[in-house]
Amino acid sequence: MYRRLREVFCCVALCVPWLAAAQDARLTIPLNSGWRFVQQDGLSGAQAPDFDDSHWAAVDVPHTWNRLGNQGIERSPLTNDKQGTGWYRLRFQTPRAAAGSRYFLQFDAVGAIADVWMNGRYLGKHAGAFSRFRFDVSAFMNPSGDNLLAVKADNSRPAPNATTQDVIPLSGDFFVFGGIYRAVALVVTQPVHVDLMDFGGPGLYARALDINAAEAKIRMSCRLVDDAPKARNVSVEFSIEDAAHRVVASTALKVSVSSPAQEVRADLSILHPRLWQGTKDPYLYHTVLTIRSQNGGVLDRISQPLGLRTVKFDPDRGFFLNGEHLELKGASMHQDRPVKGWAISRADQEQDFDLLQELGANAVRLAHYPHDQYSYDLADARGIIVWAEIPLVNQVSFDGSPANPGLTANARQQLIELVRQNYNHPAIAVWSLGNEIDLTAQQTKGPSRPGELLRSLNALAKSEDPSRATTLADCCEPVNPPHAGAASADAAAREPIVGIADTVGYNRYFGWYTGQFADFGRMLDEAHARHPLLPIAVSEYGAGAALTQHSDDPAGGPINPHGRPHPEEYQNLYHENSWAAIRSRGYLWGTFIWNLFDFSSDSRREGDLTDINEKGLVSYDRQSRKDAFYFYRANWNSTPTLHLVGRRYVDRAYAVVDVKAYSNAPEVSLAVNGTPLGTVPCANGICSWPAVHLSPGGNELVVTARIAGRTLTDSMRWTLSHSERIVRIKAGDISGYTANDGQNYGSDRYFVGGNAAGINSPDTPMAARVTVLAADSALYDSFRTGEFAYRVPLPNGRYRVLLKFVEPDSIGVGDRLFDVVANQVTRLDAFDILASAGGKLKGVERSFDVSVSDAVLVLAFRPHRGDALVSALSIAPLE
Repeated sequence: MYRRLREVFCCVALCVPWLAAAQDARLTIPLNSGWRFVQQDGLSGAQAPDFDDSHWAAVDVPHTWNRLGNQGIERSPLTNDKQGTGWYRLRFQTPRAAAGSRYFLQFDAVGAIADVWMNGRYLGKHAGAFSRFRFDVSAFMNPSGDNLLAVKADNSRPAPNATTQDVIPLSGDFFVFGGIYRAVALVVTQPVHVDLMDFGGPGLYARALDINAAEAKIRMSCRLVDDAPKARNVSVEFSIEDAAHRVVASTALKVSVSSPAQEVRADLSILHPRLWQGTKDPYLYHTVLTIRSQNGGVLDRISQPLGLRTVKFDPDRGFFLNGEHLELKGASMHQDRPVKGWAISRADQEQDFDLLQELGANAVRLAHYPHDQYSYDLADARGIIVWAEIPLVNQVSFDGSPANPGLTANARQQLIELVRQNYNHPAIAVWSLGNEIDLTAQQTKGPSRPGELLRSLNALAKSEDPSRATTLADCCEPVNPPHAGAASADAAAREPIVGIADTVGYNRYFGWYTGQFADFGRMLDEAHARHPLLPIAVSEYGAGAALTQHSDDPAGGPINPHGRPHPEEYQNLYHENSWAAIRSRGYLWGTFIWNLFDFSSDSRREGDLTDINEKGLVSYDRQSRKDAFYFYRANWNSTPTLHLVGRRYVDRAYAVVDVKAYSNAPEVSLAVNGTPLGTVPCANGICSWPAVHLSPGGNELVVTARIAGRTLTDSMRWTLSHSERIVRIKAGDISGYTANDGQNYGSDRYFVGGNAAGINSPDTPMAARVTVLAADSALYDSFRTGEFAYRVPLPNGRYRVLLKFVEPDSIGVGDRLFDVVANQVTRLDAFDILASAGGKLKGVERSFDVSVSDAVLVLAFRPHRGDALVSALSIAPLE
C-alpha cells in the first residue's frame, strides 16, 4: 500500500503540469520510483538518452545491489558482495514552472562515487558514500518534457590505483554498500533562492550567541543567490517559531541579491527561552527564512530546527548540558539491515531509536559516517545527544605514509558536508574527526603519520563551527595495560594523535581482544592521569554474542574473539564487568557501547553468523534483544524491568545451575516448578540464585518483583534431558560438546583454580591447527591446567569417574607429574600423561569408582612437577 501511495504522489508531482506552476516558492519532487538498474563493470554508453535499458531490472530507490550477512557458518548463496559499478537510469517529465525557474537534482547519498548525466550531458562527480549532494540542472532540462537521468554508482574496494583510492574510508570493519541507497529529488526554485550548492547544506544556519533565563540571542545567516541576469531587490525575513508555530522573534532586511551567492545575517532575541534539555525536555524552536519579492510574493522559504542549549566538557567532571551534569550513556549504531543493506526506511530509523531509548540511552554515536538526515531529526526530537563523525577510519594511506593531497581534499570535503548539512541539529554535541586512525602502523615508508591530516581537519571543523567541540576515537595509544595492536614493540610506528581534538574517546576491548576485565579501569585512570586537561570518553567497548551458542560458565575457557563460538553468556559477563569499571569513573564525559545492533562486515566469520559483526545488543534483524540488552535497561532505564537470563539456552547440560535475572527492582523472588526458592537483593541490576537444582525433563522458572508499585513476572523453560546423577565436563572449554557417541559434555564448570587453555590458541589458522590422536579428538582439544579442583554437586551414591588426558607440550617423561584425589582419597598417584599415552598429543583415559555421601564430589588435581592437567571428566552412577 505504501509503495502504491508513493507512486501516485510521484505521478501527480511529475505529470500534472499546473501543480508546479501554482507554486510561488520551491517545490521538491521525489524521484524514487521508475528506475532501471544493472550491475555491470565496464559498461559504456549507458548515459545516452537512446541507450536501450529495457532488459535492466525495474527498481525503486533507496536501492542497493549488495546483500550481505546471514545466519549459519557458511556464506549464503543469496549473498552479493560484489563491489564495482552499478548503473541507474530514470525517465521523468519536466514539471511546468514559471519562466526562469531553477532545477536542482538532490541525492541524499550514493555509495560510494556517483557520476551523473542529464539528457546525455555530464553533470559531475561526487566522491563519498554518506552525504547529500546536488547538481544545478537548469541548463540541461528538456523544456518539452522527457528527461533521462543516468547515474553510475561505484563502490569499488579502495586500493592503490582503484577509482576509490582517495575516497575515505580506505578500510573499516563495515561493508560499503553500492547504489542510490537514499532518496533522490528534483528541487524547483525561483531565480532568487537560498543557495543549494553549499555542500548539500540547507543554506540557513543559526546558533546561539548567548543564553540566559531572560533572553537567548540567536544569530541567523543564510546564503542567497539570484540566477537571473540582473540583481534584484528582495525582502529577507528571518523568524523563529516555537513548537506551536507561533512567531517569537522576527526581523526583515532589504537586500539586493545577485550571483554568486552572498551571505545575509541577522541577530534575533527570544525572551524567556525554553531550553533543549535532552531526553528530559527536547524542546525545539524552528528558524524560518522567507524571501519575498518587492510585491510581497514568496520567492523561497525554508525552515530548520533550533534547540537552545549549552554544552560543556570537563576533564574531571564529565559532560554538562545547560550547566547541569549529565551522565551520557549511549551506544553506537550502523545503518544497515538484512536484505536492505543501507537502503533503509524512515520506519527502520524510528525503530532503531525506539530500541535505543528502550535501552535507556541518552546518547548515540552515529558511526562511522554521516547517517540519514532523518536520524538527526529523530535525535533532536527525542533529546538524544549525538556523536557525529566522518568516515576517516583505520588509516590515511595504504602504506603508512601521510595522507596524499587527493585523500586530504576528500576528507576535508566530507567534513564540510557533515558540518554544514547538520549544523542546525541541537542534538549534535561533537564533530568526530575519525575512528582508530592509528590502527594500521605499516612501516614500508616509515611510521604511520595521520597527525597532519587530523590537525588540518580539526582546524577546519573549528572554522566551520566554532560552537562545538571536536573529538576522535583512539584505538592504540600505548597506555598501560596496552590495547591489542598497541604493544610497546610497535608504539614507535604510531604517531600520537590523542590531544589533537578537543576531546577523545577510547575504543578498548579488555577481556575480548586483549587483557582482562580488571585492566579496563586501570587503563582509563592511566589515560586520565596522562591527559589531565583532556576530556575523555569510552567510545567503544563490547563483545560478540551468538543467539544459538551458550556456556554453562563463561569464565570456564578462553574466548576466540575472531572466530567461533561466541556464547551469549560471555557477552553478559563482559558487559557486567565493563560497566562496573565505567560507571565508577565520573571523569568520563560519555560512554558508547559497541554496538547497539549486529551489522554487516565481510571480514567476519564469527559466532553463528557469516559476514556479520555480532557485538550488537540486538540482532541484525532487530527481532531479538540479547540478554545484555536487559542488563543495560535494568541499569539505565527507570521503566520497570525484569528479565530472566539464559532463555535461549534451553537444553541444559547440568542439573545444578546458577539462575540470574536482570532487574531494576530492589529484590526479586524465584520459583522453580512452583517451588519458591527465595527472594534475593539485586545489585547493579543483577539478581542471582546460585546452585539451583533442576529436575529431569521440563523445568518452569518464574521470577516476580514489585517495581514502582507494579508486580512484574517473567518466566522461561529449561530442560534437563538426562539424570541428575550424570555429569560430563569438557575442561577448559567455554562451550559444550556432543561426543561421537552422543554423550553431551557441558562447558567447563564447577572448577576452583587453574587456567583454561587449548591445544591450539584461539586465533590459530585452520591450516596450522593440530589434532589429538584419539577416538574423539575434539574431546581433548581443551584442558584445565595448574593446581585446581572440581567441586561437583551430586546426589549421594556410588559413581564411576572417567578422566581424559593429553600431553600438549614437548616435555619428557617425568616432567609433568600430578595426583588426582577424590574426596581426599588419592586415585591417581604421580600420574604422567606422556608416559601413559606413549607420546605427545595422544589421548589417554583413566577411571575409578567413588562414593558420594555429602552431595558433593571433590576432585583435586595436585601437581608434583609441572602443572596438573585434564581435558574431560565423565561422572555416571554405578548400576
